[in-house]
Amino acid sequence: MSQPQLDLTYVRSQFPAFSVPALEGKAFFENAGGSYACGPVIDRLTRFYRERKVQPYAPYEAGRLGGEEMDEARARLAAMMGIATDELSFGPSTTANTFVLSQAFRRFLNPGEAIVVTDQDHEANSGPWRRLGDEGIEVREWKIDPETGHLNPERLKPLLADGKVRLVAFPHCSNVVAEINPVAEIVALAHAAGAATCVDG
Repeated sequence: MSQPQLDLTYVRSQFPAFSVPALEGKAFFENAGGSYACGPVIDRLTRFYRERKVQPYAPYEAGRLGGEEMDEARARLAAMMGIATDELSFGPSTTANTFVLSQAFRRFLNPGEAIVVTDQDHEANSGPWRRLGDEGIEVREWKIDPETGHLNPERLKPLLADGKVRLVAFPHCSNVVAEINPVAEIVALAHAAGAATCVDG
């Protein structure tokens, strides 16, 4: 039995940007922050901004509908990720979210303890953690192989060996060198050394 083929014409038709003459013949290899949205997403956002962008859960119809739509988005995304809805947090951007997370995590770190960051990361998952070095936290850099761009888990092990590392921050997919990292393997190494992980997905 043959596998069904993805109808690329149909998929492209769902993205209004592909019908804009000025964008014709262009290919966009952007990260998530610069991606064009599909029509149904644009339609939902337009409806929300036109009809429901008020205090969510307020005691009037627009507030009730706005709250329900936010709850629906949370439930659907949590289901896609296989997590509980209370494990999901929305924020303005990865950079801002990671900054808030780093400041919260900072409370659990003591001077002399360490975190690991990579030189494969986007600034959003590296900069906020690196800035903790200004507060007496040791920042260790897990370097990529300069020939391949690969983050070798074997190179992480010596950074974890002394038991001082409390966090390993690394990307799932690097938009710097187009590398997909073995998340489960890296997380297992970090956890075995007593460290938490922050994975930029």
